[in-house]
Amino acid sequence: MNHHMNDVVVIETTKQYADAIEVLQRQCYPTLDPTLLIRRVHVESQIAVFPEGQHLALIDGVVVGMSSTLRLNIDFSDSQHTFEEMIAGGYITNHDPQGEWLYGADMSTHPDYRRRGIASKLYDARKALIKRLNLRGMVGGGMVPGYRFHKHEMSLETYAAKVSAGELHDPTLTPQLKNGYVVRGVIYNYLQDALLGNDATLIVWDNPDYQG
Repeated sequence: MNHHMNDVVVIETTKQYADAIEVLQRQCYPTLDPTLLIRRVHVESQIAVFPEGQHLALIDGVVVGMSSTLRLNIDFSDSQHTFEEMIAGGYITNHDPQGEWLYGADMSTHPDYRRRGIASKLYDARKALIKRLNLRGMVGGGMVPGYRFHKHEMSLETYAAKVSAGELHDPTLTPQLKNGYVVRGVIYNYLQDALLGNDATLIVWDNPDYQG
């Protein structure tokens, strides 16, 4: 498939794509605990709660990527949390309309379309929303799929530092860093993944245009 990136269209998520999102989730996260995957009921709740925070990437009308977010206030002095806690089990009913940070519930790109800038286009949509709403920035729990190849020789903190310094490449964290995120710490027991492990990095993007 020789699609150019200008064929990618980013739109706000609508219910008509809910089934396609379910399929995309299974394709993107085959080793994740299935109860953590976003399903139709979650998509419908996310659209109802915070419609402008949900985005899809389409090529020729086909879903090739998705982003879901919610607004929260974040206490960086106590940043330990689980994925399910932060996104209310996928329903994002804990969304705070006055929340100062955009929290990334999910960012997925179809395996056949990776390394083509689709995630960057979805991040751009998030950044535009953050600037429009004058939020402090973006926060997320970043999985580190490459860490499993190094976990016997270094801690996750060391691995994240090496990826941040460009000494190692991680399939998920490296693109996040290229999109302006920085690692602010490690979140233990963030979610259950048989292949990737249960820990994640705490990643933050500060809005350079924030007016406090």
